[in-house]
Amino acid sequence: MKIVLNKDFFLRPLCELDVDGNYPLWFNDLLVTKYSSHGKFFKSKNFFKKYILELDEEKNLVLAIMHNRKHIGNISLQNISFLDQNAELAIILGEKKYWGKGVGLKASIEICRHGFKNLNLKKIYCGTAKNNKGMNSIAKKLGMKIEGVRKNHLFLNNKFEDLLEYSIFKKEFLKINY
Repeated sequence: MKIVLNKDFFLRPLCELDVDGNYPLWFNDLLVTKYSSHGKFFKSKNFFKKYILELDEEKNLVLAIMHNRKHIGNISLQNISFLDQNAELAIILGEKKYWGKGVGLKASIEICRHGFKNLNLKKIYCGTAKNNKGMNSIAKKLGMKIEGVRKNHLFLNNKFEDLLEYSIFKKEFLKINY
């Protein structure tokens, strides 16, 4: 499977060889993991190899975000429920020089399109820290709406932050002209 974003960027399945690049280092970078539970504890290359090899592909679609031949991030539909026809969107853009360039949004649009059209999902959701400007921006540009707020739910940067829960339904997503 390969999903083309444009002439220089594409998505492809995460593979064991990705562990030999910068991928494991992203999770030790406090800026990259600032708004997630990743990065709280050191993880070895073996941890990531095991994660990739044991990935439950019926419940998780994890794709590498590629710029030409460089692995710059991951995007996933996780906790896929074919019974409930929903999944959670998650993204990590590990290479900071790509932040703010629209790569995360384009990858998010394409994985949501795949989820709705090819996996027959009816709803895609995500949760993020209230102060995570990047993910909040992506969720809003995807057309997602806030479903709820979990007050003081995340302990990040030595303080508690609210978690915003977003979602979009297939019929709403397909109406938007990306």
